[in-house]
Amino acid sequence: MFPAALSVVTPSKLSAFIIPSSHSQHLLHPNNATRLSIFSKPSSSRLSLLLPRLSSSNGPDATSSSPSGIDAVESTSSGLGDGYVALFVRMLGLDHDPLDREQAIVALWKYSLGGKKCIGTIMQFPGCINLIANLLRSESSATCEAAAGLLRSISSVNLYRNSVADSGAIEEINRLLTQSSLATEVKEQSMGTLWNLSVDEKLCMRLAKSDILPLCIKYLDDEDMKVKEAAGGILANLALNRSNHDAMVEAGVIPKLAKFLISNSEGSKVIKKEARNALLELVKSDDYYRILVIEEGLVPVPLIGAAAYKSFTPRLHEWPTLPDGTEIEKTPGQNSKYGASELLLGLNIDDKNANLDEAKANAIIGRTQQQFLARIGAIEMEEKTVSESSNDQLLTLLSWRDGVARLVLILELEDKSAIVRSAESIAGACINEYMRIAFKEAGAVKNLVRLLYCDHNEVQFAVIQALERLSASNVVCRVIEAEGALHPLVSILKRSETSGLAVEKALNIVARILDPSKEMQLKLMDLRRCLTEQKVKFQRG
Repeated sequence: MFPAALSVVTPSKLSAFIIPSSHSQHLLHPNNATRLSIFSKPSSSRLSLLLPRLSSSNGPDATSSSPSGIDAVESTSSGLGDGYVALFVRMLGLDHDPLDREQAIVALWKYSLGGKKCIGTIMQFPGCINLIANLLRSESSATCEAAAGLLRSISSVNLYRNSVADSGAIEEINRLLTQSSLATEVKEQSMGTLWNLSVDEKLCMRLAKSDILPLCIKYLDDEDMKVKEAAGGILANLALNRSNHDAMVEAGVIPKLAKFLISNSEGSKVIKKEARNALLELVKSDDYYRILVIEEGLVPVPLIGAAAYKSFTPRLHEWPTLPDGTEIEKTPGQNSKYGASELLLGLNIDDKNANLDEAKANAIIGRTQQQFLARIGAIEMEEKTVSESSNDQLLTLLSWRDGVARLVLILELEDKSAIVRSAESIAGACINEYMRIAFKEAGAVKNLVRLLYCDHNEVQFAVIQALERLSASNVVCRVIEAEGALHPLVSILKRSETSGLAVEKALNIVARILDPSKEMQLKLMDLRRCLTEQKVKFQRG
């Protein structure tokens, strides 16, 4: 191995690397079949003869899309190409032909894929990182791709991340990514480098002060999935620092990330995970951001562990009903004792011939899917890798339909702490009339009223919170009254040990139930709905 005998190179003044003549014999292949003079500029044809010997057996495509480092990866290099590293590093100098520089950077990139040991061999030459960053200014896409790919490999090692950042790579990559026409391979390697750098908290702060935020949002719409994944990963790391949240929200990151979780297509699990992690950080930091996320069609749902769902016992032998308790007209035929009739009904309820409004259809589909996942023990399979919050309570984000159904399902379990978290989540999700009606159709009111009789103080308070938010809707308030909530609420108000906040919220629910003006409002709403239905029938006729 060569001593680090190369001069330090700065971005402002790039000088050629000088290798002492005493080491010239080490740069020759042992069989002397190929001899290159280190004092003359090798031609591209002769330089290419060395590429197979230096290059790793893995190609550039073997670079992992994950930002996690390769610290644990052992070098697979045979050591045959290690002797050529100094030569190829020297060939990165500005005094060499662009084609030679391109072949040298490509060879070093491939060599770096051998693992941490190979990367360490490259990094033993002071100033080489500056020459690599300088090649990002090349007019050749292949050179830019290899330079960005090598920076990506180097930045995957914790020890060298600061060196990459100090070389000016962040600024050069930002400049590169602003170009209107850029090869997909260059974008993928460049974004991958920034993703690796964003893992470091201090470097992430440097990235936040650059133009990386609008670039990440822009590349969330890129056609290449690897580019999207890197953009999502950078945004997820930026979201870990709350000082970045205002800028992220103002830049429009919430709707951009939400679309990856709402889409029913398979898509990439990586981008979905990163989008979920970023949005969860926003949800946990500010109530306003939580409302913005819910408005985009997502509901924060607590993760309570698959074991908690073992107490769920679906009624397999009964003819299925709507989630709110409404009976479905029974058709001739025998039922399956395993609940197949209910499952098939739930999966096909969105048929146009079902004659159900959207809220009812979504309630049935959501309930069917969540109950099925609970029965097979896979209900939290997709969300089990979500990161923990500071209070050790896990959250995930589900679409409106699935999130509402999941929260209502948790209310039917035996775990008191899970019920409390579910009721609190329902209260937080009731931000508009649409969500209140969705919970009503999903059967939340019936379960919440039942839980008012529970002796557990925390459960009672969380349930009162949820019912208060639901009762803001006149339609839902009428259902709360019909389910018999007035009696247990009055009993709670009579208790001396009831907390002041619980009394206040319970009084609000009772006042809404007993409000005489509410009846007239409901009648007007019914009249308006009837007139609308008549108008639609007239237009169709």
